[in-house]
Formats: sequence, structure tokens, C-alpha cells
Amino acid sequence: MVNKIRAIDIKNYIGKEFHTKWYHVTQEAINKFADLTQDHQFIHINPERAKKSLYGETVAHGFFVLSMLGFFTLQDGEKDSMQFYVTDAKSIINYGFDKIRFISAVPVGSYIRDVTHISKVELVKRGMKFTSHHIIEIKGQDKPAVVCDWINLLIL
Repeated sequence: MVNKIRAIDIKNYIGKEFHTKWYHVTQEAINKFADLTQDHQFIHINPERAKKSLYGETVAHGFFVLSMLGFFTLQDGEKDSMQFYVTDAKSIINYGFDKIRFISAVPVGSYIRDVTHISKVELVKRGMKFTSHHIIEIKGQDKPAVVCDWINLLIL
């Protein structure tokens, strides 16, 4: 479900936690990402050679996992939905990240999801900037794959 809100209402989402559905990380998806980014390290695309690595199998690229934030943000979640449409915004722009940490590798076959909340909202000259804190979890593991603070700019 898409939540239709006004920009000023984003502040009401501060601290509200959202959980996405689990996403299955397949070797096919990892290979496609490797082809797209031209990052063909064996640890990602060669299961036989990766068996002798630290992880014992192929793992997703850290940037593959991070790039899933766009997908996660646009899906209905298990606990409410982070997806919202700001009715008075001309556009929403990816402004950048304050912090990104790659905590744990994501082995092929894993399931990942995003647990997020808006942590900061501020008015700026062109509109409104908001920061969301994201933890990309790996199903069955205590440590997450990625922790980051993502900043978006609403042009009003």
C-alpha cells in the first residue's frame, strides 16, 4: 500500500520502523550485477574457486546489497510500508549517504531485507531533506549485511 502524504507529514514518520519482505539472493542475480558493474571477482561469480575462500561459497557484492535499497523502498513491507507518495513534491532526489558500513558478507542463497526508519527531517532552500537509517538484515544471522544513513531531497 502506498501512503499518500504531504511533505510536512514526513516528520510524523520519524522513528517509525518499517520491515520489507525478504529477498532471495541468487547466483543469477549476483552474476547479472557483476556483468553490469564489470566486477567479476571470483568470490562473487566462481562457485568452485570460492569454495577455497574465506566464505566457502560465492557472496554478493557489497554494492549489490546496498543497491537493493531502491527496490526495498518501493515495495510493500511485512510491517506497514516505507513506500509513500509525497503529493506536494515535484520530485525526490537521492542526495547521498552520511555513513555506509558493510558488516557481513551475504552468501549466495541468503535472504535479505531492509529494516528502516526516518531519523531526521529538515527544511532546506529547495524543499525538505530527510535521512533514513537502514539495516539490511540477513535471515538467520545476528549481524546485518549493511548499515547506512541515506539522505533524500524532496523538491517542493
